[in-house]
Amino acid sequence: MDIEIETVSDDDSTEATSRYVFDIEREMADGHACAGIVRALAEVTDAAPHEMTPLHAVVNCDAVEALFRTRRYGEARDNVSLTFHYDVYEVSVDASGKVIVKE
Repeated sequence: MDIEIETVSDDDSTEATSRYVFDIEREMADGHACAGIVRALAEVTDAAPHEMTPLHAVVNCDAVEALFRTRRYGEARDNVSLTFHYDVYEVSVDASGKVIVKE
């Protein structure tokens, strides 16, 4: 899984927060956006997916899959994004397959 980690600190704060960027485009194209999100969260939390709070406990996975389902000819949907909270993380997903997890 492609991952990019950025450490960001606010000008007003001495605390730095991490921002993890993942590419789940392949999972989205296969109709498994939630599986890609779970893999990204497992990487950030350093836990096995079966040890984590189930994703469906915080977001409707059927709705997520429908939101990011490709169009009839395999094209990604334009301008579709979703942001939700998972534990202490803010998770943002967009139609390009980019998942951003912030602490």
